[in-house]
Amino acid sequence: MKKAVVMVLIALCMMGTISAAGQAESNVDSWPSEPITVVCPWAVGGVADVVNRKTATYGMEVLGQPILATNELGAGGNVALTNFLNNEANSHNLIFGAEGAFSIAPNVDGADAILFSYDDYIPIINLYSAVFVLTADSSLGIDNLESLQSYAKNNRMKIAVNGIAGSEAFLAKALAKDLGINLELVSYNGANLALDAAAKGETALAISHQSQARGSVEAGVLTPVVVFDDKTVNNEVFKNVKGVGEYGYTGFYRNRCFVLARKGTDQKIIDKVRGAYLEILQKDDVVELFNTLMIEYDPLTPETIDAHIEAVTEIVKANS
Repeated sequence: MKKAVVMVLIALCMMGTISAAGQAESNVDSWPSEPITVVCPWAVGGVADVVNRKTATYGMEVLGQPILATNELGAGGNVALTNFLNNEANSHNLIFGAEGAFSIAPNVDGADAILFSYDDYIPIINLYSAVFVLTADSSLGIDNLESLQSYAKNNRMKIAVNGIAGSEAFLAKALAKDLGINLELVSYNGANLALDAAAKGETALAISHQSQARGSVEAGVLTPVVVFDDKTVNNEVFKNVKGVGEYGYTGFYRNRCFVLARKGTDQKIIDKVRGAYLEILQKDDVVELFNTLMIEYDPLTPETIDAHIEAVTEIVKANS
């Protein structure tokens, strides 16, 4: 009799396990079953924010649920990336990330305060690549690295950056090291605020994306000095601006912006999200937006995002 009772209990447990597994699979197959939130950990009005809000408009069309674009600021993105760890795998929350949090922040002073690592997330797709540009207060007469170096010999130089441990701050430090000059970093909570500081003469220099500096450059308030790339940029706004790589410097990389999910998220969900963004990025108005923002379509795979993080980490270590 006891044996029979034990066998019944085992059978019931097995049925419960099978039922739970089936329910979990069903939840994955029916994902998304509610609106999806995509967090941009950087300032409203920045390139990533604009891209997030534009791509979100296609949520219903490509996923059958709205995509809600939101921002959570602080510490150059580290606050949002830390808080995102409260999500469980397969949640309806996603977040933008970039090399700053995963390649730079862990390798600078204060890294022990970071409560997350790249392994806490799953990369889904990279959305774009962008080239940073260094601009100067036009009244200073700085328009290339030679004139920057000459000016810095006799003047204290402040440079406005978006966050003290982000890409812009690293690029500024690496360039200053290569040129043998002193640059005092002034941190702002957004590249637009950093550019405003340079445009008002509060700092001599600023680093930002090309599109963010566009208005000030066209107005003659800021002058392009150099781009953080291996070749010259020549477009309707930035005329023959040399890349730092052409000067022989190695402390640079292109900025990427990728979508991340919480670690443990099912591959079926990852594939759904990637497929949705691949479709969105081909929309005519999204293509037009990328052209306006001077960014490039660059849908890296999870594997190539991993490689980008590793490559930038090595650049940071070699140029710090």
